[in-house]
Amino acid sequence: MPVIEIIPKREEIGKSLELASRYHAAFEYNDFFVPDVLDDPRQVDALISFYLKLPRDRSLDTLHGTFLDITVHSSDSLIRKASDQRIRQSMEIAKALGVRGVVFHTNLIANFQDAAYRQGWLEQNHRYFTALAAEYPGLHIYMENMFDLTPDMYAAFGSLTRDCPNLHLCLDIAHTNLSQTPIEEWIQRAAGDVRHLHLNDNDGVSDLHLAVGQGSIDWHSVDRWLRRCQVDASVLVETSFIDRQEQSLSYLEQNHIYPFS
Repeated sequence: MPVIEIIPKREEIGKSLELASRYHAAFEYNDFFVPDVLDDPRQVDALISFYLKLPRDRSLDTLHGTFLDITVHSSDSLIRKASDQRIRQSMEIAKALGVRGVVFHTNLIANFQDAAYRQGWLEQNHRYFTALAAEYPGLHIYMENMFDLTPDMYAAFGSLTRDCPNLHLCLDIAHTNLSQTPIEEWIQRAAGDVRHLHLNDNDGVSDLHLAVGQGSIDWHSVDRWLRRCQVDASVLVETSFIDRQEQSLSYLEQNHIYPFS
């Protein structure tokens, strides 16, 4: 069965540990992408120390890397330098935690259709992240679709980086529900390169991070397409509320929706 993940809630870590134990779930840490946290080395060290002390195996965990204003494809060298600094902080934190991988975002300006911009995005992200993956061979890197309107650039990135053994796609199903493209097309176009999934629900308008089954997404259709396209990926239930995590896992399990058989 694919790896299942939840977001640990430090304020209620006992509940997070219990739920993770019940579903044999790993963690995806969401504490380390906030700029104010990354600006404070003592806070970063304290968070790492907190998680290292928990009595659990972290080798299947992932880290949600920095994404706010990250633009490695910028024409401004200062922006590229700042983005690189933040990304490397994420990679080093992941190494310190001993997790298997880090999630980053496409951060494509979705409605900017200029051909030169889009080609530059593809070429520069390919060059940057393949070099980063080679520099950190012990970590997997997952590129997540943000608010992209179509899967064109996302799928192109997956195809271009297919030969890189530790660089993959993370498909956020809720984000696809906010796009101009049917969810099944996203799955079809990206399936061969997707190794990680983010699951939560919304109303098709806003990124609400509802419990799975509480929004407008047809999860039975998602399940059919994931299986038809033979997606083999770990799964994060991406909501930080423990009750929504539990509700989501129960819904997926009772309805036999991927990753449950």
